[in-house]
Formats: sequence, C-alpha cells, structure tokens
Amino acid sequence: MASMVIALRELYCNKVYRDRVLDILESRPVKGKSKTGRPGMELWTLFVLAQIRLSKGLSYDGLHTQANYNKLVRQVMGVERLSGFGEVTFPYQTIVDNVNLPDDATMKQINDVTVSFGHGEVFKKKETEALSLKTDSFVFESNVHFPTD
Repeated sequence: MASMVIALRELYCNKVYRDRVLDILESRPVKGKSKTGRPGMELWTLFVLAQIRLSKGLSYDGLHTQANYNKLVRQVMGVERLSGFGEVTFPYQTIVDNVNLPDDATMKQINDVTVSFGHGEVFKKKETEALSLKTDSFVFESNVHFPTD
C-alpha cells in the first residue's frame, strides 16, 4: 500500500501530469449527469479511491474503511486533519456512487498518462537505452492431486 501511495503522491506533486489526469476525469464521469443533490467528492479523491480499489481488489466495504480510517490514504487524498478539526468522512453510498463513475475507456486514458509519467519523470531513461525488468522467483515441491490445483 505504501508504494502505491508514494506513486500517487509523486503524480499529485507533478502539476502537468496531475492536470492531465484531472482533465480526463472531469470530461468523462460527470458529463451528462444531472445534479441530483447527492453529496459528491473531489476528482482527486475519486481518483485515489478508484486506484486503491482496483489495485487492491477491495470491496466497497473495504474501500469505505480505507477512506475513513487509513491515515496514509487520507493524507494522499488531502482530507486528513489534525484530531478535532473538522474530520472529513465519506458515507458508504457516496463511495459507491462516485468511485464507479470512471468507465474502462477513462481508466485506459488515465493509465496511458500514468505510464508516460513513469517513463518520463520517474524512470528517466535515455532514448537509446532499452527498458529492462528484473524478477525474482522460487520453486517448491508440492503434492498436486488434480490438474486444476
């Protein structure tokens, strides 16, 4: 969780890429929606919660818990306050109504922006140098009874 929050923080601190992500979010999920009076959330908060839900595979209950009680997540969303100074909380239904607004096409566009951010700003490589990946794995003996195991 900490590495994902660090990546989100780096993205937020880079104004160019942050504005690109927020422009994509602003043009897609709320386009054509009527104002129904339901409480919403800021686009950055929506983006952070959507990223956490997708990367961790959380249910809306788990996401509700993370949004309201995980200080690290709340800090990167920008809603963590010192105790006693107007604590911001998110009702369950607000999370459900807002986090699922970005569709697959929107998330693909955001993914393209974040990948270009990673290649251009975080992992600055020379144009002639190829990207490389290191992995670590291990093998252990197991007792497999069925081909589906």
